[in-house]
Amino acid sequence: MAVLLGAAACGDGGGDQGAGERPSLRGVTVTGPVTTGARPNAFAEPAFDLAEYGYLSQEFLFGGQATAYAPADGTELGTDGRWTLRPDRTEPFKTRLLVMRPSDPAKFSGTVWLSWVNVTAGFEIGDITRASLRDGDAIVYVSAQKIGLDGVPGAEGNGLRAWDPERYGTLTHPGDAFSFDIFTKAALLVGRDRGDLPVDPMSGLDVRRVFGTGASQSAIRLTAYLNGVQPLANALDGALPVASFGHAASFDTPTGQTENVDAVFGRPPVRIRDDLGIPVILVTTETEAESLYPARQPDSDTSRTWEIAGAAHAGAGAGSIGDVIATLTRDGLTLPTGASGSTSGAVGTPTQPNSVDWLPVMSAARQHLTAWSRDGAAPPKLPLITLKGDPPQIQRDQHGNALGGIRMPELEVPIATYSGSVEGADLRASLFGSMRPFPADQVHALYPSRQDYLTAYNNAVDRAVNAGYFLDRDAETIKATAATTADQLFPQ
Repeated sequence: MAVLLGAAACGDGGGDQGAGERPSLRGVTVTGPVTTGARPNAFAEPAFDLAEYGYLSQEFLFGGQATAYAPADGTELGTDGRWTLRPDRTEPFKTRLLVMRPSDPAKFSGTVWLSWVNVTAGFEIGDITRASLRDGDAIVYVSAQKIGLDGVPGAEGNGLRAWDPERYGTLTHPGDAFSFDIFTKAALLVGRDRGDLPVDPMSGLDVRRVFGTGASQSAIRLTAYLNGVQPLANALDGALPVASFGHAASFDTPTGQTENVDAVFGRPPVRIRDDLGIPVILVTTETEAESLYPARQPDSDTSRTWEIAGAAHAGAGAGSIGDVIATLTRDGLTLPTGASGSTSGAVGTPTQPNSVDWLPVMSAARQHLTAWSRDGAAPPKLPLITLKGDPPQIQRDQHGNALGGIRMPELEVPIATYSGSVEGADLRASLFGSMRPFPADQVHALYPSRQDYLTAYNNAVDRAVNAGYFLDRDAETIKATAATTADQLFPQ
């Protein structure tokens, strides 16, 4: 069913809003839930069974007129992030939302995580994890960028429209300059002030807060959104940018085109403005630390920066990586490489990728952001990774591991040298980081017995819980993983 939303959907006309006027859903068409298609599942829907976690997924198509923005007269988009924009032009669009929520409305927490789905690979990769389904939150993917719909040269078949023409053939994207307003419209469609929509993507659930989130390239776009569009739209109640290199997307991409990511990295990093009146937690890893350093900002009443020492940009637990691979395999997708027919998003995998799983920190950050928004309970202020020199470089201990930052148990009780980069490799080849395991005699010199190792590791986990960057409910699972590692280090 397609419904054209009118004035009752909230606010005044969306295409001509000025500063301080909330954009609206006037003229937005919503269709769904989508139940047809040549394939049995929506693109990027997780391959694991959501029903086992009490969740379901529904997909909706939405479209209308999207607005692109430009700097207001006399405004410079400086590195302080305090930008003033004006609406510039409009173009028609049609894209999709993938809503994953508790199947029992009574178990919905009131929180929606609106994910700016990442397209660095030349197609969309979602960020849902099994751990994110524990609290009754809804996770909503929005296909905000043109690559998601159309793919990239040499791999157009990975775009939504070609991947399943029956399901997505009517989608259209006017270019990345319009992605910001598309994200706003998605936030309004799933937000608490959406009104009584004839087609409601949230199925009548009582939404209390919408948090914007996105990782890597999506964090770059979310940074630009927060600095320039959130002051106009006020569509988000908080934000969780992840693994950001500190840069911000531009607003001047020509109509019909995608933004050149290399050009983004050619611009200086910027801060995320802290005068938005909403809480923002920026979670980054060692991979991004040196790039982000010039834009480091002090913690404030509404912002926190968490830097995870020893962690790599694309690091995660084996289970979560396995879930991503299972989804890609089911959907006939492969991560692009230099020989894949497309240079867009080409990545490399080191022979010994970094094994530090920093998803427990993400679980803590999500819980802290929710409490900050809901109750005003501020998250802990945590130390940043130690950098010195010109240019600034990460400082390391006698084992080669980073000093400062969030102290993962792997760094407190090391059995390897962990790095957020790959020596001699470029950025794309460094996303998975690297590690160099200690030889057995070094491990046994540090920890004479299995119990010595486990006692030290478990104590480090307890300190992480007390510091607030691990959740108490995750501690036993983390310790159990360490016990398995100990069996390998100290065979009977």
